[in-house]
Amino acid sequence: MTVVNTCQIAVFNEYILLILYTRWLVYTINEQIPERRSCLSSFRDMYLEIVECLNDVNKSIHGLTAIVVFIVANVAEIIDLIYCQVLFPREYETLLVYPLASSLTCATKVLILYMIGHSTEKEINRMSLVLHQRSVIERNPRIKRQIKFFLLRRLHEHFHFQLYGMCHINLRQLLILTNSAIGYLVIQILFKLNK
Repeated sequence: MTVVNTCQIAVFNEYILLILYTRWLVYTINEQIPERRSCLSSFRDMYLEIVECLNDVNKSIHGLTAIVVFIVANVAEIIDLIYCQVLFPREYETLLVYPLASSLTCATKVLILYMIGHSTEKEINRMSLVLHQRSVIERNPRIKRQIKFFLLRRLHEHFHFQLYGMCHINLRQLLILTNSAIGYLVIQILFKLNK
């Protein structure tokens, strides 16, 4: 069990660092665009490459691992700890510290994943605002036309942080997941009390 937990922690940290690095790259691009340090086409190409790499990472084995191991396993462990060790313990001599601390750790992992996914999505979508601000101050009509063309393309490509193409990572989905877990827990409690 320790090996599985160690592997889970290693994969989780690797995935989080990869997403944070991607977000940092997009942030750097967003900060460089108004300063006119490089040509706009190179920023556009870097941005498109970064978004493509992020989509590839989330559609690869990392996305499936994030769904199964990070989200589902942690939510299931939280429900199991609350149901089996806090509400209906088999041994009444157990302390509540371990189950509560463990469930808080699992909740923190899920919350970290959702918060980083949400902030990455916001940073990537901030590109349109930064480009619009640059187009307002730009005097060169050729560059202004390039910016408007890229903005028009970005208008129809609003970025959504998805894992494996089926699980959106944003705060609304976290709320839905929390409501579902609480609903499941309440149903299990009612079944237990009706026996």
